[in-house]
Amino acid sequence: MTESNDVKPVKPQLNPAALTVEMAAKMLGIQVQIVQKHISEGAPVAADGTINLINYAAWLINSRKCNGN
Repeated sequence: MTESNDVKPVKPQLNPAALTVEMAAKMLGIQVQIVQKHISEGAPVAADGTINLINYAAWLINSRKCNGN
C-alpha cells in the first residue's frame, strides 16, 4: 500500500522588515522611481538594499514634518 504525499509547495512569505524596492513600491501603490528617489534623499535601507517598511514609514512621516507638510 502506498501513501499519497499531499505536500503543498510553500509560498514565499513577504518580510516587511526586508522588502526589495520593487516590493515596497508595489505594496504602497507607488512607482519604483519614487522609492528610489526617497532612498537618494536618505530613506533608510539595509546593507543588502532591502527596506524595512516600518522604518521607511517613520522616515516618510518625519520627512513630511521637516518639510512643513
